[in-house]
Amino acid sequence: MPGRSAGTKEKQDTMEKIRLGISLYPEQESREDIERYLKTASEHGFTKVFTSLFSVEGTKEELVHYFRELTDLAHKYGMVVSGDCNGELFRRLGAKADDLSVFQDMGLDILRMDGPFKDERDVILVNNKDGLKIEFNASMSDLTKGIIEAGGNPDNILTCHNFYPQRYTCPSLEAVDATNDALKKQGISTAMFLSSQVPGTHGPWPVSDGLPTVEEHRDIPVESQLKHMMAMNNVTEAIFGNAFASDEEFGVISETMQQAYPKMESLDAVDPFFGDIIRDWLPDGQIRRIPLKLHLEPGLSQNEKDAVFNFNYHVDLGDCLNYMLRSRLGRMLYKGRDFTPRVCEREKFVKGDVVLVNDNCKHYAGEVQVVMKDMKNDGQRNLLGHIDENELMILDEIGAGDIYGFVEV
Repeated sequence: MPGRSAGTKEKQDTMEKIRLGISLYPEQESREDIERYLKTASEHGFTKVFTSLFSVEGTKEELVHYFRELTDLAHKYGMVVSGDCNGELFRRLGAKADDLSVFQDMGLDILRMDGPFKDERDVILVNNKDGLKIEFNASMSDLTKGIIEAGGNPDNILTCHNFYPQRYTCPSLEAVDATNDALKKQGISTAMFLSSQVPGTHGPWPVSDGLPTVEEHRDIPVESQLKHMMAMNNVTEAIFGNAFASDEEFGVISETMQQAYPKMESLDAVDPFFGDIIRDWLPDGQIRRIPLKLHLEPGLSQNEKDAVFNFNYHVDLGDCLNYMLRSRLGRMLYKGRDFTPRVCEREKFVKGDVVLVNDNCKHYAGEVQVVMKDMKNDGQRNLLGHIDENELMILDEIGAGDIYGFVEV
């Protein structure tokens, strides 16, 4: 479980929102479809376009004109453009590490180097005078470290993982997570690819099995992919790799962003003693809260529902990260309420079950817990529901001090 920490941690810092992007492959798309897609993406808070420069044939002049049209459209909708290139394209266009004017003529904001030069030219690229950010393949965290040590301006460095059209070719989640952590320590932005679930979507090549960065994301809903990236706490940008994502997918992404980055409600109505305790752990202002899909059991009392949903800022303080994610703060707000035991015939609770301590253990009654390991059903907990199966892996990323909430489905 790469993202969890057994130690306690001070209250969560306010979080910068994960940025959103789309991909376009204009050699396969009409101008009308591209503009419609850009407009929809912009309306839903997307701010970046990824495109492949080396998948298009043509002369230097044709390519400059071709991509200038795309970047002008993207800029019209307030979006920056990252163009994916390699050494062969440099040679085709007559570009050099110290002369990126051809990419500037295309209107690019970011130049993604699918393969770096692996010599002093990478430092020259990063320190370019053409106003371009340089985005390296994120699988090469040692490269960016070396560039910075050699005098490269870290403010000009971004990274972006690959996408993988062919099934079962993605790197392991553990490897990606470790790379992201290394880049985060360097202060470098990291992007991963979302995979639209719309049948028949395309990328630069004639394969239609999605375009994720990790295999775990290939076949699950886009909002679950995004929430997992948020919970990893080392992903700066999430970009649709395949086109075109549906209007419905844009809608659920936008809804997820609203759920994940709320403003803390006022705690003025809370008992002052408990309010001070809660303030010690939950920051004022904007926070990041992972919204987990919860399938409820039938017959829940109103008090049980209140404990889950009314105070929807659940957090494990860190000292009990073993059998459960233990949300203790909420029970302080509902002290004295009735949490009558309900019969559950199951012998044990399993990972993803959401339970609530009942009045058979009165001191802790009202405490909401997410099961991480099999736990014997000893009659002290009521079964409230179960985390959606597509989001169970998110639980592995939630650590001490991470805030999460529940969304009924």
